[in-house]
Amino acid sequence: MKLMVSGIGGVGGYIAAVLCSHDKDVTLIARGRHKEALQQKLAVHSALLGECTFHPAVTDDPASAGIQDIIFICVKNFSLCDALTAVLPCIDDHTIIVPVMNGVDHAEAARHMLTGGQVVNALIYITSSCCEDFSIRHTSPYVRVFVDAPHLETAQKVRDVLHHPDQLTCTIPADMNVELWKKYILNCAYNTITAYYVCTTRGLREDPRRLEEFRALIQEAYAVAVAQGIAIPDDFPGTTFDAMMSHRNLDATSSMARDVMAHKPTELETFSGYLIRTAQALQVSVPVSERFYQALKEREMIR
Repeated sequence: MKLMVSGIGGVGGYIAAVLCSHDKDVTLIARGRHKEALQQKLAVHSALLGECTFHPAVTDDPASAGIQDIIFICVKNFSLCDALTAVLPCIDDHTIIVPVMNGVDHAEAARHMLTGGQVVNALIYITSSCCEDFSIRHTSPYVRVFVDAPHLETAQKVRDVLHHPDQLTCTIPADMNVELWKKYILNCAYNTITAYYVCTTRGLREDPRRLEEFRALIQEAYAVAVAQGIAIPDDFPGTTFDAMMSHRNLDATSSMARDVMAHKPTELETFSGYLIRTAQALQVSVPVSERFYQALKEREMIR
C-alpha cells in the first residue's frame, strides 16, 4: 500500500514512525527546513518505540508521489483546507483520507471539500510533540486511535494498517460521536483554561478558583453534547475532572497553551468557538466558556 502523511508534528510524526517501523511505503509532506531535516531522517524519542530513526520519502510536491491508498491528514484544523488541496492530485475514488485532528467536525468538513476518495473519521489520544530539530518526542505510555466510516470495511482497512498493540491501538467504536465528544469536552476545558492562564496541570491543581472554572468548563461542554443528543454517561463530567486531577502529569499542558507560549496560531475556534456557536444554536447557556473565549480572542487580535 502507498501511504502518505501530511502534517509531521507530534501526531503525524508518530503515526509515520509506526507505519515506517512496519516497512510500509510511506511519503511525508513537508516544506522548507522541516523537509530538509526529514530528508536526513525521521527521528523519534518514544516511550513505546524507543530511540529510533526512519528514512521515508519526503516531498513538498505531493503530486510527484502519485495516487495513494491512504492519506493521513494530521494538521491543525485551520490548515485542513490547504492540506487537502495539496493532496488532491494523490486521490482517486479508492483513496482513503484520514483526518486525525482535534474537534468533532473535521471528517464532515473534509467530505465537503473533496469530490473523490473516502473519508474515515479519526481521533487520537497521545502526548507527543515536534522538537526544534524536527524530531518527535512521544511521552505518553499509550497511543489510542478510534476510526469510523460510513462503510465498515473502509474503517477496517485503516485499522489493519495502524493497529500494532505494542505501539498504537486502533479501535472501531460502537458510537464514534460519543468518543469524539468525550475527547472534545475535555479539550474544550483543558486547552482553553491552560491557554488562558498559560499554565500546566499543576497550575490548575494549586489554585482553587481555577479548579472551579475547569469544572465549569467541563460541565458546560457536556451540557452541549447532551443537547446534541450525544449519549455520554451522566457521570462523565465528574469522572473526567477527577481523572485529570488525579492521573494527569502535573507538568503537562495543552497543545493550545504551547501554541500561545510559542506565539503560534491556536485552535481556539476549534474548541471554544465551535462549542459556543453550537451552544447558541441549541440555546444552551455556557457563560464560563464564553468568558474565556472572548478573552483569548481579544489576545489573539492584539498579537
